[in-house]
Amino acid sequence: MINALYSTSRCLTVKFGMFFFVCLLSASLRISSPAQAQQPIPIEFTNSTAAAGIKFIHFKGNNGISINREEFGPGVCVADFDGDGWPDIYFVNGRDLYNRSISVRNALYRNNGDGTFTDVTEKAGVHGTGYGLGCVWGDYDNDGFPDLFVTQYGRNVLYHNNGDGTFTDVTDKAGVAGTESGAFHSGATFFDYDRDGRLDLYVGSYVELGDKRYCDLAGVQSSCPPSAYRGSPDALYHNNGDGTFTNVTAKAKIYQPEGKNLSVGVADYDNDGWPDLFVANDGLRAYLYHNRHDGTFEEIAAPTGMAFNEQGGVMAAMCISLGDFNNDGWLDLYISDFQRSSDHLWQNDGKGFFDDVSNQSGIMRATHDVLSFGGGFFDYDNDGWLDIFIANGHVYPEVERTAQGIHYKQLNSLFHNEHNGKFVDMSTSAGSGFQTPYVGRGVAFLDFDNDGFVDVVVANNGDAPLLLHNSGGNGNHFLNFKLVGTTSNRDAMGARIRIVAGGVSQIREIEGGGSYLSQSDLRANFGLGKTARAETVEVKWPSGLQQTFRNVEADKFYLIEEGTDRLNLQRFGTPARGNPSGLPAISER
Repeated sequence: MINALYSTSRCLTVKFGMFFFVCLLSASLRISSPAQAQQPIPIEFTNSTAAAGIKFIHFKGNNGISINREEFGPGVCVADFDGDGWPDIYFVNGRDLYNRSISVRNALYRNNGDGTFTDVTEKAGVHGTGYGLGCVWGDYDNDGFPDLFVTQYGRNVLYHNNGDGTFTDVTDKAGVAGTESGAFHSGATFFDYDRDGRLDLYVGSYVELGDKRYCDLAGVQSSCPPSAYRGSPDALYHNNGDGTFTNVTAKAKIYQPEGKNLSVGVADYDNDGWPDLFVANDGLRAYLYHNRHDGTFEEIAAPTGMAFNEQGGVMAAMCISLGDFNNDGWLDLYISDFQRSSDHLWQNDGKGFFDDVSNQSGIMRATHDVLSFGGGFFDYDNDGWLDIFIANGHVYPEVERTAQGIHYKQLNSLFHNEHNGKFVDMSTSAGSGFQTPYVGRGVAFLDFDNDGFVDVVVANNGDAPLLLHNSGGNGNHFLNFKLVGTTSNRDAMGARIRIVAGGVSQIREIEGGGSYLSQSDLRANFGLGKTARAETVEVKWPSGLQQTFRNVEADKFYLIEEGTDRLNLQRFGTPARGNPSGLPAISER
């Protein structure tokens, strides 16, 4: 038989400023003897954007030479907003801020359950109210329908989900607009930092952009690097349980007025049961706010080893992703960086420290020649080991006139986990979805056709998005879980799932935000390889409750309700209003 084996042939290296890279691979064929094991069917990703009916085009809004605001978006976020079991997609758009009478809006696409989507923005009323950058979903009032928060240049916007396909702008009532004008809001996340059963909200901010100005890029006018601007303050909002939030940034000891936040991630990295906050800064050290269990945090990035890169320098940090890539029960960390600076992979040693394994894992070389933005950990081939997807694209459109071999539009990257601490670049063998360069920004993971294999949606700057359909078909099994909190927050953010299948232990934590200005489907998908069932499935809820299920059959979509000792199946269809996923309504707390 003939099997395709893929190996890295060479890497072409280029850089400008303090950002990313592109790695080129070649494929070789060889004849295998009958004695050799059959190679698995390769996974391929197909660009399904047009076939899915998605017609959204991002408008960057520049008037001549673009500035940072017009280059750093957009994000994309995924949630089942109508409770029918099919993940929907929200795309963030820019705006015309130069009085040219150009009208554009954000877009909400409802999943029709047949591989296609319908633009329902007009009915839903979620156009956005300003120049959009990122977005996150979170059921802040525990009514069973996820609400939508959009970060913008200027005032942010919070849309309450009415449960009937429409949303209401409740920004002013909730008190989460942020700075009235000029604030360059960036990554955000919902999370229950005090474990009171209600989702709180962290909102990052980038720089004080001020008046429009340009800088010299090797003799060519271009936008300015982050070092040309002052940073701007972040915000932590505590959920009061009555539809309002209180700004507790200073009280919680995470006020950083000079921060240059891009992405934010939340996860319990030290396994103490409390969510910790990771913040990526552009040109400054990264932050790690350790949760002190009393409503306050302690910033400890430097002593944990992830504040700087391996050489002790600052990062142009865009993507934050947390996942257990070596299946040892501790969440590891991925941060993307600028072209020729390489991305960074840290392994959690389980003792409060992150070891930089970027070089030995193969990530350093493979990401040297691209400028990386959103993405992170996901198991694309369902073999039980987390792989990595990263969207790439430069931030200076003029770079091709100043640096030979550097491109503004770049190919995306896919890295396969070899189960031994190493990753292999599979981008050139991953199908047609990896053959066209884009200016990639936000990334979200979702299984939009509910076939058990995780797909990818990429938000591209100044272009159409990229919906990458995962072909699956390699015979590997999966388990998918949707968690519903009762005492804990309804979205179960902060819950930890651990499965053991075929002797391999895996964990997933339900978390909002992450990637770059984006959010993935909150359902947890596990690959099982050739194992047809899990010996155990354990869930640890933010409330402290623990549940265990045994002998769980694979290839099903399960729903677990906190405190209910049975596995239900997720329901796909159109539930009655106020009854998402067929579960009893849970009153606001």
